[in-house]
Amino acid sequence: MKRRQAGVSGGGWWRFSRYEVRNGWIRPTPRATLEHYDPWHDFWESRNHTVGQAPFATQPPYQTLLKLIHELEYEPGKRRDPNGLTAPSLRRIATWCQDHGPLGVLLSRWESIALAPRRRKSDSFLQRRYLCGTGRSVRLIESTGDVGDRMASVVLHDLDGIELKEEEPGRTWHKFFPVVNERERDAFEYPMPYSNEFCYLYAERVFDFCKAARFLTGATAHLGADPPLAPNPGLARQQALEAINLLRRPVTSAVDFDDGGDLKASWEAPSLLATFAEMYVQDLLFGRPVLSCACCRIPFVSSAYQAKYCSLACRYRGQKRQLRQQTKEAKALHTAGKTAKQIAATLGQKHEVVARWLRKA
Repeated sequence: MKRRQAGVSGGGWWRFSRYEVRNGWIRPTPRATLEHYDPWHDFWESRNHTVGQAPFATQPPYQTLLKLIHELEYEPGKRRDPNGLTAPSLRRIATWCQDHGPLGVLLSRWESIALAPRRRKSDSFLQRRYLCGTGRSVRLIESTGDVGDRMASVVLHDLDGIELKEEEPGRTWHKFFPVVNERERDAFEYPMPYSNEFCYLYAERVFDFCKAARFLTGATAHLGADPPLAPNPGLARQQALEAINLLRRPVTSAVDFDDGGDLKASWEAPSLLATFAEMYVQDLLFGRPVLSCACCRIPFVSSAYQAKYCSLACRYRGQKRQLRQQTKEAKALHTAGKTAKQIAATLGQKHEVVARWLRKA
């Protein structure tokens, strides 16, 4: 048997110009065009627009996913079931993918795939095997000779674990390629991950997309400045930390040459999901935690610890809401016999403001 290294591939993330949700899969429309882009570019741009420089910070890419999951709506009786999302919510997911591409759920889990052997003209057999390398690099190994009786197989792990398991492509891998005939799910010659052909065939089920997104957003919530209530906050925080580290485990700092021939370091990840997890940690260590808007409750990122609102509109809405509540409290306290001066001290307002409220009552 002869073996040789046939090549290495790598590159940035991808997105299509238009997506749709069809039969439960998020997939590009037939005439959509493929585009490769660098998600880290927008992340570093968001670092250049902090709260100290503008009323509201430019949000990092991963915040858009947190916001999307927060705003999803479900049909009655199917709360948080991805199969029960409303039509507008499915369109929101498709629109999000147009901006960012798929999460790469399968690519967050894979280690290698060995394709079914193919007979060559010389009556010998050839088997291709793709190995997950650094970041988005893929190593192709070609084996020839006495390989005709080998079975196709995939080695992968769960999103929330590191234990490797080997199985047929038709069990998990095939579920991300809806165009592949069911009868050919183990024998199909799946393209090299990250290649253009792979991008055109790859699709994610709404169920897998939402499950992976919730895994990330749930962890960021419990590590944020305003974590949700939990029976055991300490345990919830520790589990959230483990989840984030599992998602960012395959992220590496790679060294490469820039256009001028000088060495540069960059973060590389096998999936957009892993990239978002690393971006979140980078922001957390930089002093930009995830906060919850006091008005709309949508998660947002800010380096200002006193920040309460995600946008100017929410600030105005929140201030009006607070004003109405304070006016109501002032009237109740006045009815109870409190003076305008006492009410002002209780509510932390100016005396003349409270007096004006009471005159209008």
